[in-house]
Amino acid sequence: MQNLARKLTPEPVTLDEGTIVAVKDGAFTVRTGDFDCTARRARSCLVAPQVGDEVLVSFGREGRCFVLAVLDSAPEVQPGATPGATRPTTIEVDGDLDVRVSSGKLGLRAARGVSVTSGDELNLVGKALSVSALEGTVFVQQLAYLGSRFKAEVEAIKTVGSVCDAVFERVSQRVKRSFRAVEDLDQLKAGKVDYAAETTMSLRAEHAVVHAEELVKVDAKQIQLG
Repeated sequence: MQNLARKLTPEPVTLDEGTIVAVKDGAFTVRTGDFDCTARRARSCLVAPQVGDEVLVSFGREGRCFVLAVLDSAPEVQPGATPGATRPTTIEVDGDLDVRVSSGKLGLRAARGVSVTSGDELNLVGKALSVSALEGTVFVQQLAYLGSRFKAEVEAIKTVGSVCDAVFERVSQRVKRSFRAVEDLDQLKAGKVDYAAETTMSLRAEHAVVHAEELVKVDAKQIQLG
């Protein structure tokens, strides 16, 4: 009979508005009128309450008290803040957070910027990746790229480094003008070397040495030596 009476007369749950006056170790001290209570943040309350915020509080069975929502934020008090400006809104959860969209798209839009920070890994997985910006800066300590094709269309390229190693099966280049300056040694090793110039080929050096194991051939209508 006592259990039946408890079911028929459950403990009431009341709601009230209050102000956060202190935050310590994940617990919030909420002032409702002249009464202060210690409350926990409800799991569905994703906005992290801060001191001075007006919140909605629930009082339930066994004296439990939860902050259900942040109703209004206190003005920003940092030096240089715009008068009347509110503090940034922080969405905070304990543990892992998984955002899922069963159908449709997920969009993140901001008027002044978007920042993504991770203390460990940052993974982007998708069928296609598109990045568009007027200016960009990428800093990576070590970068590994794996793919079947790479295509780039740029107006100008400038690369500065200490060592460059490249291994290809075939290299084809088509340029209008080519200039190269080597301060020390320029060495070419190949099975066969074929140079062809439509008009003039000029070789200049303080000392020039041509060495062949079997044959040296010079063929022209005119040959001038000296």
